[in-house]
Amino acid sequence: MTSLVFAVFALAHLCLTLWLVWLAATRRSAHTWLVALVAAGLVYDNGIVAIGSTLGAGDLLYALNLPRFLVHALVTPLLVVFAVGAARDLGLGWARGRAVHAAFRLLALALIAHGLATEAVGHTLVPDREGDALRYSAAESSVPIPSVAAVVVLILVGAALLVRARSAWMLAGAVFMFATAAAPSAPLAVGNLGEVVLIAGLALTAREAGPGRAGTPARPARTRSGAAPPSR
Repeated sequence: MTSLVFAVFALAHLCLTLWLVWLAATRRSAHTWLVALVAAGLVYDNGIVAIGSTLGAGDLLYALNLPRFLVHALVTPLLVVFAVGAARDLGLGWARGRAVHAAFRLLALALIAHGLATEAVGHTLVPDREGDALRYSAAESSVPIPSVAAVVVLILVGAALLVRARSAWMLAGAVFMFATAAAPSAPLAVGNLGEVVLIAGLALTAREAGPGRAGTPARPARTRSGAAPPSR
């Protein structure tokens, strides 16, 4: 039954990935592509856990689990860059400066470097069961600093979006993610449910950041002759 839950999560992330790809392509939004990349990584993450008990413990499942750690170390911090991009698109004045965007990108790079050093290498992986689901996890657990920092940034930027742009989706998704991850002794499925809600909230934020929203210039209407009316 637990394996089925992770399969449902993988399917949910797949649907979100396809929607985010469509949003990124139609809105020509580079930062939305980053969320699509994270969602695609979570398809893999949940999919491997879903099929773990079918494959059984061994070298194959061990090898398939290694990229799961890379997903969280390499791509999750990219959500920091999405946060500032969405803030700019939704009209937050502080998010328009190049220095601000550079700072957010440097933070994302620092979190990636930290994740690679502490989460992606040097761990001893052991088989770990949750219900009927089987995966390999680190023998010694530690706080995933890059993921936590990224969610905190999303909460802060999401709060600003709620106040200044009346967009609540980023804040709601990030707060839910933080709550599920911080729950003491919570099973993996609870945290992964938080990831589904988080990505859904970011997808809805990306949708709101489209044409016609604050900070996104609307396309001028055209007259019958095809020329745009003069500005006043």
